[in-house]
Amino acid sequence: MKIKLLTYCVCMFFLISCKEEEEIQKKFQKIEGLKIALQEEKDHTPYGQTQHETLKAYFSEINQMVLQLKNEEKYVNPLNSFIEKNNLEELCSKTLILKETWEDIMQNCTRNRFFLCAEEVRSYPDILLGFKNHLNAKNQETFDKTPACKDSL
Repeated sequence: MKIKLLTYCVCMFFLISCKEEEEIQKKFQKIEGLKIALQEEKDHTPYGQTQHETLKAYFSEINQMVLQLKNEEKYVNPLNSFIEKNNLEELCSKTLILKETWEDIMQNCTRNRFFLCAEEVRSYPDILLGFKNHLNAKNQETFDKTPACKDSL
């Protein structure tokens, strides 16, 4: 009886963990699509409503992911597991923008000393640090050594 109960508990943990890892994979896929849209719109200056909405969508989605990691610890281990199963350099290059790209966006978000873009745009470096802080030591080390990741900060 104890073996059945233990087996059941292990299976439930595995299924719950898989569900959360699947959610994380979907988040990364969504961010990848939003990054593609951002790259198509970022050079259309001065920014109009379409560009502002595209920027807000991308940066907000990353921010929401970090907030979810902060508020729901159950996603931290599946995130690290997902990263270990996938190529972190590929994940970063598909989902994160480089710091110099962000700086160009920031220049186009400021007009006459007024910041016109969503606050998440300005907060991007802090958001990425929040993401990195939820990585385990091994993944943080890989993040710091991977150009596509570290050049985003």
